[in-house]
Amino acid sequence: MADPATLLLVTLLAIGLLLMLVLWVKLHPFLSLLITAMFLGIASGMPLERVSAAIQNGLGGTLGFVATVVGIGSIFGQILEASGGTEAIAKTLIRRFGKKRAHWSLSIAGFLIAIPVFFDVGFIILVPVVYALAKDTKKSTLYYA
Repeated sequence: MADPATLLLVTLLAIGLLLMLVLWVKLHPFLSLLITAMFLGIASGMPLERVSAAIQNGLGGTLGFVATVVGIGSIFGQILEASGGTEAIAKTLIRRFGKKRAHWSLSIAGFLIAIPVFFDVGFIILVPVVYALAKDTKKSTLYYA
């Protein structure tokens, strides 16, 4: 195993490689991450047979967590939208705060929704509310997003 200074240097080089591949070479970010992960594993002294296993375990764990969180958020968002909850929330917020301050009401709703859930889930739940607010106030969706 390499000393900490060498590992720090290799990590900084890997970050530089990732940025170069994405920004200058215009390589797809996923491929750039894979190439950079291989470089980092090999350059840090990891045995070749363990590099691919480490990448698989790292990506698998991350993707499994993200897929679960986003999936649950999508389900909650769909339930909220199908039940008419998003329209009700949007109309209540507009009624309480007025059309001119609807963006502040959305921020408050986002804060309250985000307390018990992950950011990803809160974001996915609020997307239908953003669409409903944009439709009711006749403003751009991007304004509320």
